[in-house]
Amino acid sequence: MAQATRTFWTQAEALEFIMKRQKNNNSGEILYLFSFESQPEGKRRYQVADIDVFIHEYYQLPANQRHTYEIIIDKKPSKLYFDLEYDISANPKINGPRLTTNFIQFVLNFMRKRSDDLDYSIKDVLILDSTSTKKFSRHLIFQTKDPFLDNIAVGKFVNLILEDIHGCLINHQCQTVINSLTSQIQSNFDSLVFAKNLLSSLESHLLRFEQCNCIDDYTQLKFKDMIEFIVNKSDGSGITWFCDMGVYTKNRAFRLLRSSKFDKQECFTVAPENQWKPILRRVRPSSTEPNETERQTFMASLVYFNKPIRRFIHVDDENLTAIQTINSRVQRSNQSSYITEDVRKMSLDYPELINFMTNIARDKKDNGSGIRISRLYKVKEIQNDFRWVIHFMYVGDYKYCENIKRHHKQNNIYFIVDMRKGTYRQKCHDPDCKTFQGIEQSLPKHVTPWLMILDDEWENQTS
Repeated sequence: MAQATRTFWTQAEALEFIMKRQKNNNSGEILYLFSFESQPEGKRRYQVADIDVFIHEYYQLPANQRHTYEIIIDKKPSKLYFDLEYDISANPKINGPRLTTNFIQFVLNFMRKRSDDLDYSIKDVLILDSTSTKKFSRHLIFQTKDPFLDNIAVGKFVNLILEDIHGCLINHQCQTVINSLTSQIQSNFDSLVFAKNLLSSLESHLLRFEQCNCIDDYTQLKFKDMIEFIVNKSDGSGITWFCDMGVYTKNRAFRLLRSSKFDKQECFTVAPENQWKPILRRVRPSSTEPNETERQTFMASLVYFNKPIRRFIHVDDENLTAIQTINSRVQRSNQSSYITEDVRKMSLDYPELINFMTNIARDKKDNGSGIRISRLYKVKEIQNDFRWVIHFMYVGDYKYCENIKRHHKQNNIYFIVDMRKGTYRQKCHDPDCKTFQGIEQSLPKHVTPWLMILDDEWENQTS
């Protein structure tokens, strides 16, 4: 084990050592890479270590010498993680722990929407705190059963989460919000799915929610609480996301539990609102060694996923450029198969269809006390030589299923549009209705302009 621990003065040398050792070692050895700040100007040294050796040495360091970071190695399996922070003086009204809990709630709901395999609770999230008098700071490390391919994939996944926040805010319309609209509000649907672009299209909308008390039907968060996911910068130059999007780069340094920055006193500790707990088996009596609780917590705080891997959490990354015209979409039809899941890109290609399908999932409540309404949260287009369909997914109150002739209590419904035939039918996520397909209905002619320009050969093809 001692041979597995070695110190280097450059990161490149340390990474090369790991690569060579793992190439020549067939025993499945797992090596971590850590960096140590040793000077105020950021000079670092790097240690490649077996985790047991590292923990033994790390817990013997005096607190004033622990300025240590995990290097999230490129192309290694990664947990879902977040770096949450904001300047306290620039955001005096924000309650940091409450905002952190709200953010976790949104992320957990987003994960459940994507897959039944991503059904987790706040008890599966380790929350670390390094707040100072000037800056609120939290690290979130999700203890999922499966990892992401690497931390670059994690960054893409987080962008999807931010896009969903953007969609919740940009699409919400209540009387209070409508009355506060101004001529300055614009829609930037041509923006790429990056955090900064999402912010630029949201900035003029944020003041709309000051008097809005509406609650998002799926996350059960107030919209005016969601806008706190966007915070003021410390220098007063604008706004930024509550979660730092700069931590998803190759070989990123992520500060460890019990470590502080070189010139700071605040080290990461378990946050007061943390609900994740280790599974206790035994306690080590030595005062110089971490006990089992401390060891499990430290392992949970690491981003590198070192458990047996069943599969990876999939992140859709088609990165297709939005097609501006129906003609260009038709010209692409026979080139290749593709799938895209971007509501905003679909809004460019099929604005009439998106508008129609957005408004279809709503009706009057049985008791006449209002309107059942659902939010369109996902549009999945599938096109190849045999199929051209779009799935419209919803969350909210409208869950009417043609199979049971009433609204489901929990599971949401969805519609499938057959683009060649210009028809749609209802399906739902309830296990008892899994094989059911609703009555095929024709879309209005003004919603299907693409049907007028399809050539005869394509129009006459059958599945």
